[in-house]
Amino acid sequence: MRARLVVCALLAVASVRGQGDILTEDVTRFWEAFDALAGAKDHADSVGIIRERYLEAGSEGLQRFRKVRDLDPERYVEAIAAAPAFWRSVRANTLNAGAHAEAIRHVLDRYEEQVPGFKRPKVCFAIGRLSTGGTVSKGWILIGSEIVCADSTTDVHELNAWLRSVLRPTSQELAFVAHEAVHTRQRKGPRLVWGYLTHRLLLMSHLEGTADLVAREVAGITINEAVHAYGRAHEAELWAEFREQMHGNDISGWLYQGPRSTDRPADLGYFMGERIAARYYASEPDKRRALRVLLRGGAARKVLRKGGYAGP
Repeated sequence: MRARLVVCALLAVASVRGQGDILTEDVTRFWEAFDALAGAKDHADSVGIIRERYLEAGSEGLQRFRKVRDLDPERYVEAIAAAPAFWRSVRANTLNAGAHAEAIRHVLDRYEEQVPGFKRPKVCFAIGRLSTGGTVSKGWILIGSEIVCADSTTDVHELNAWLRSVLRPTSQELAFVAHEAVHTRQRKGPRLVWGYLTHRLLLMSHLEGTADLVAREVAGITINEAVHAYGRAHEAELWAEFREQMHGNDISGWLYQGPRSTDRPADLGYFMGERIAARYYASEPDKRRALRVLLRGGAARKVLRKGGYAGP
């Protein structure tokens, strides 16, 4: 009898596993606030609608999103006014984010199976202000659905060149979750702080490149196809440049430049970090041990030294 009860309990747990771990309610709430903007009396009223009906009424995930990104209601109103065709065209896709829930859970299942010490995060799909596709906060993956859910049906003519390059012909829900999930597992500590103060470019490229590598190795997807395509075509010259700068703290030419990068793709530090991490990963016969090392935030110099990356 006891064995039967245990089996029933396990089946019950399995049947509800994942329920509540992927939130999309903030997307619906945003569009309700968006529709209410049509009745706004003036700009200040519009700002109040976004603040009260969307940001302040949001889920725990959205509140975390607000803390780690500058989700200011004034900036929302500006972004909506600047690209009305974009917002109208991306709406249906964002409201369909929940359709990918089972595929997302499958990706997280693979991380639980293959990534040492991985703890399953919650995923919150919300609407940002065209400033971030994804980030993390203490066990949460926070997704900017207006970027991640865009596809070839989305009208991008009002957006700048960088945003047009970031948005892909197919939606990127799985790829962004796979990338950000790695960030939830990366270990923090004194070595990471020391690296940030002394060799920030190598450290940050290691963190982002490792996230790209693990997503590719475990889930088979990446958020940076265009960046990696450019990087592979220019790897030797990029390495020569990166090698001269990587032990410094200036990341402005390699990471998070957005539209400021005009002569080549932004975020090539992701590519260099991934190449360094991939060489180390390939050199280690024990892949689980290799993953443990890669996921130490302060291991950037060790990964470079032991992997022996020196360009193509």
